[in-house]
Amino acid sequence: MCGMETQVARKVFRKTFGRRGIFLLARSIRRKNRIFDKTSWTGENSEEARFAKRLSLVAGMYEVLVEETCREEAFRTVGRIVVPIGVCEQWSNLKSISINNATGIDRLRMFYDFMGDYGSGQFVERIRTDNTKERMRFEVRNCFFVRFFREVGAPELATLFCKVDKAFFPTAIPEYIFSRGTSFMNTEAYGRDYCEFLFDKRTHFTGDCYISETPLLDFNHSAIQMLYEELDLAYKSDDIKMSRLYEYIRNNIVTTRIMKQRQPSSTILLKRRGDRISKAILYMALLRASGIPTRVRFIITNEGLQAWVVIHQDGNWIESRIWLNNLLGTSVGSGDIRENDLKAYDESVIEDLGVFDSPDVYFEVLRSLDIDNKKVAGGS
Repeated sequence: MCGMETQVARKVFRKTFGRRGIFLLARSIRRKNRIFDKTSWTGENSEEARFAKRLSLVAGMYEVLVEETCREEAFRTVGRIVVPIGVCEQWSNLKSISINNATGIDRLRMFYDFMGDYGSGQFVERIRTDNTKERMRFEVRNCFFVRFFREVGAPELATLFCKVDKAFFPTAIPEYIFSRGTSFMNTEAYGRDYCEFLFDKRTHFTGDCYISETPLLDFNHSAIQMLYEELDLAYKSDDIKMSRLYEYIRNNIVTTRIMKQRQPSSTILLKRRGDRISKAILYMALLRASGIPTRVRFIITNEGLQAWVVIHQDGNWIESRIWLNNLLGTSVGSGDIRENDLKAYDESVIEDLGVFDSPDVYFEVLRSLDIDNKKVAGGS
C-alpha cells in the first residue's frame, strides 16, 4: 500500500470498527496475497499484473469485512476507501501531464491519450466515436476492473470504479457534462456490453475558475473526498447535494470565534470547527467537489465580516442563503445554524465588499492593499 492508501484505509477502518479496525486491516493485507496468488496474473512480471495486485487489496478488505459484518456493510466501507483514493489518483494523473493552460476538449483529449498509455486504460479496449468541440464520446470494452473482480468472486466491487469516474470528471473537465448516455449504469460492471463515456459541452459554462481547486478550497484532499463518498452524493441531484452538504456542516462543524489565520477546507473538516467564514469556505469546497460552480460574496454586517456562498444553477447565479431559504425554510450566511430571516440579514449589511471567484482572491486583494482592518480582514 502507498502512503495515501494506508492513511485513508486506516482512518476508515478505525472510524468504522474502533480499535479492532487496525486488526481487520492487517488481516486484509495478509488476505491480499492469498487472493492474488489464485488469479491468472500470478507469476507475471507486467504492468497489468502489478495493477491486479493492487486491486487484490480491495478484494481482501471486502472479503474480511463480509466475514466480520455483512455484504452490504462491507461494500459501503470499501467504497469509502476506494472512491476517494481513485479520485485523488485521477487528479494526480491529470496534473502530471502539465495541461494547466489547456481547457475543455483539449484537456479531455490529452487526458484520454495519457490514460491509454499509463493508466488503467492501457489494459482495456477503447473506441472513440465522437470527437468534436461540442461532444466527445468513447466506449470502453473488456474492462479490467470487471475482469479482475469477476475472477476473484466479487464482481460488485467493479461498480465502485464507475463511481470514481462520476466523482472525478465533473470537476476535472468542468466545461463538459459527463454522463453515460441514458443511465449511469451503462457500464460493463452493471452488465452492459461496454462502458459508455459521454461528454457534452455545457450550454452556460461559467468558467473554470468557479470550479477549480485553490489553496483554501482544497477539495481534492482525501478528507473531502471521503466525506463526499460517505454522504453518498455521486448520483444525486444538485438540490440534494447542496442541502445535504449544508446540513452536514450545520450539524457537525462547531462555530468558533473569528480565527486569526484562514485555514484550507480540509483542515476545517478534520478539526470539525471554524468561524463563519471558515464554514463558508468548507461549503464552497464541498460544492465544487460535487461539480457545482461557486463564488463568494463578502459583506460587513453588525457582527463583522461574513461570507455568503453564491452558487450557479440553471444558467443563473444565486446566493445559497436564498436557495436554502426556499428549499429548507432556513437562511444561511456563512454556514451558520441560526434561522434568521432574509430581511434581517439584508438590513444588517453595512457594506457590500463584492463577489469574488474564491476566498483566496479576496484575501489576496487585502494583502496587496496592505489592509489590517479586522472588520474586512476577518482575522486573515
